[in-house]
Amino acid sequence: MDTIRIMFICTGNICRSPLAHAVFEHKVRKAEVHGIEAESSGTDAWHVGEQADPRMRRTAADHGVKLNHKARKLHRNDLADYDLLLAMDRDNLRNVLSLCRSESEREKVRMFRDFDPEGTGDVPDPWYGGPEGFELVWSLVERTCTGLLEEIQRGRKPA
Repeated sequence: MDTIRIMFICTGNICRSPLAHAVFEHKVRKAEVHGIEAESSGTDAWHVGEQADPRMRRTAADHGVKLNHKARKLHRNDLADYDLLLAMDRDNLRNVLSLCRSESEREKVRMFRDFDPEGTGDVPDPWYGGPEGFELVWSLVERTCTGLLEEIQRGRKPA
């Protein structure tokens, strides 16, 4: 299998996308799957260089996943460098698609929850909510990362 490069994308790259990045890498390591690289970024540069939100890090740690990521902004070059770019919500999707310069780039951009076995839609931003919002994001991300990895393990390059 060729290396598959996946970019998880949210708004500020401090809650949803770094969690998806960490959970996905955790699952890949645990399953001993090779040939997958993952990264995460944000459509906005508000938090570039900052660690993930402490509430998200705590939620991940409570579930046995280490979240150690410094926020970065999505760059135009990422569209060429990654095979699959997964947006956490419709606003993120629109922002990523606005960077695309070709149909082949647009074809790489999908909603993250397209791989959720329980349904599609947005992963809500937990930033302004309480602990229950972070737990909801955890559950959506955990099962969607499982679905994504299963798709890859079936030998199909997700597109």
